[in-house]
Amino acid sequence: MFESGLLILTRPIPVLRKNVQDILSRAAKIISSTLYVHIQPNQSTKLESDSARFQFVPLDKNVRMLMTDIYSSSASVCGNMDIYVLLGNITNSQSLVAKCHYNLRSKLEVVLLDNSDQFSVNEQYFNKFVQNTFQASGNNIKFQCISDIDFTQQVDSEENSHIQTYRQVVLGGTFDRLHAGHKILLGEGCLLAEERLTVGVTTGDMNLKKSLPELIQPTTERINSVVDFIETVKPQISHRVVPISDMFGPTITDPDLQCIVVSAETAKGGEIVNQERQKKGFQQLDVYTIDLVQDICHGQYEEVKVSSSSLRKRLLGTVINPIKENRNIPSSPYILGVTGGIASGKSAICKRLEKLGAATVDCDKLGHQAYVKGTPGYDKVVSTFGTGILSEDGEVNRRALGAIVFSDETKMQTLNGIVWPEIARMATEEIRQYGTEGKTIVVLEAAILLKAGWEDMCHEVWGCVIPVGEAVKRLEERNHLSEEEALKRIKLGVSNEELVKKCNVILCSQWEYEYTQQQVEKAWHLLHERLPSPVKSQY
Repeated sequence: MFESGLLILTRPIPVLRKNVQDILSRAAKIISSTLYVHIQPNQSTKLESDSARFQFVPLDKNVRMLMTDIYSSSASVCGNMDIYVLLGNITNSQSLVAKCHYNLRSKLEVVLLDNSDQFSVNEQYFNKFVQNTFQASGNNIKFQCISDIDFTQQVDSEENSHIQTYRQVVLGGTFDRLHAGHKILLGEGCLLAEERLTVGVTTGDMNLKKSLPELIQPTTERINSVVDFIETVKPQISHRVVPISDMFGPTITDPDLQCIVVSAETAKGGEIVNQERQKKGFQQLDVYTIDLVQDICHGQYEEVKVSSSSLRKRLLGTVINPIKENRNIPSSPYILGVTGGIASGKSAICKRLEKLGAATVDCDKLGHQAYVKGTPGYDKVVSTFGTGILSEDGEVNRRALGAIVFSDETKMQTLNGIVWPEIARMATEEIRQYGTEGKTIVVLEAAILLKAGWEDMCHEVWGCVIPVGEAVKRLEERNHLSEEEALKRIKLGVSNEELVKKCNVILCSQWEYEYTQQQVEKAWHLLHERLPSPVKSQY
């Protein structure tokens, strides 16, 4: 199997559309990572190597739908293979074709052809074509034909129509982890644009209403992905890819724009944009609407359409940050840190892990024991904060102590400096005891795990995230707190952003109980695949 390759399609477009899933399925058996697709329909069987260059393909409905079919099918047929439909020769301007020369990101290893008869008599042409078009040496590239596909079948003729193109085209989106839907949207923009494609990439508050916004890639990374895509599929047009913090972006500041590409679910946005442009005296944009791509592989708790939200959900329970080897602690028992903000559901997740076979050390409970009468922590707390914090029975009055430290950050840090080492000491003793009892996986549950630096006590750390609004709702219902009080408690804890940055695995209890259970079971299963040999052998 090859990592990357080029697929040249030369059959008539109606025939290609009829067989696109079969073609891609065969390509996926040959190429594992990146597939570039070049469309050159109705190719003459009489080919001369001296003229082995692009064939101009005018933009019409059928060729546009073939691009869409390829991306739509790739979402279900090709798994994790990254597909790019090259569009440099598909345009209404022949002068643009002459300017096109591809600079592919991946080195070509194999060229696939849909017509074995052509290649058998025109091998020299295709070798020359690859050299001229992709700056690749034909001598180092394998050529392979996708055979056994019935291209002789009758295909109903469809009404075809010319598609208008524009000098300046604009579109926008989140573009988190480019998927088939994004590629269709950007591909349509590339097909329609003759000079420049402007793309707005959402940032800031615009992403907060998205599912799992903490897992959205950084804006710079998303912008670079869009730029790479445009430069790959249609290198002869210019591009402007910018971050946008509202729904308008460049559409209400650039009077030269002529067309906006929108999806079926954001079509209303095109009308709103034109209303604003009218106020400024700008030319109205033609609104070009494309359909959503159905995700036939979507799970029960995922969207029916291909979406970044579903891709982010699929990250839950998987390793998102590398697990570093911790040589300062023994390999067994395997210590799994679980942390999260208040009301994030970490305790419920730990209970699920217990049912699956893990032992649990609850650091919140140990925190209550860290300064009970007769312990070293008790003496340090009393000597630091005075006897005024004691109840009649001589125990520390947690409410009185809280009144002191919650209003003074310095005093809170002082208390933490006393209590946290005591909790860590007791947690270490419990872990050691579980190890002597034969437990091989021990969960260290601690809201303060990251703040206290206890990740160094763990082999890996799992973080539980929850939207702030959902956390507030839970605290209002569970603890009878006001919204203001709830937000104050939430801000004292670790943020979702810090959890995503520092934890190895992320879980989210925002949705139904069953979905949280699925995440935990998935994470537990994947954990066992990476356990060190001495621990794994005991399962």
